[in-house]
Amino acid sequence: MKYIRTKDGIFPYHEDSNVGKLTVVINALGKVESNKVDETFNEIAIKQADTIKDLCDEYVVAYEDGARIVYSDLDWAKTKANASLEFGHKSVIYGAIWTDKGLIYVAKVNDKGELELL
Repeated sequence: MKYIRTKDGIFPYHEDSNVGKLTVVINALGKVESNKVDETFNEIAIKQADTIKDLCDEYVVAYEDGARIVYSDLDWAKTKANASLEFGHKSVIYGAIWTDKGLIYVAKVNDKGELELL
């Protein structure tokens, strides 16, 4: 599976998809269906990648006490979160992207240590 990043977030995209599947992605973004689906898709896609990790700008370690620390590297964020856990501070790691509205969370690290879309 591949992923696309748009101004509205990150969405799954099947490279071998037919127009129907692509139309679903466009509809999820609030775009109107058209006969030129591929052109519309290319207009809204900012970046494409094979993994969610490649599309995230930052990784936020969110602690239970409300503290949030932003890192630019997922592996480093995991290292810091694990180190804090040794001292009893539980946390969740989010993948985030920068938008014109600020930093928004688009993914979360699951129990397996992999990013999954929110």
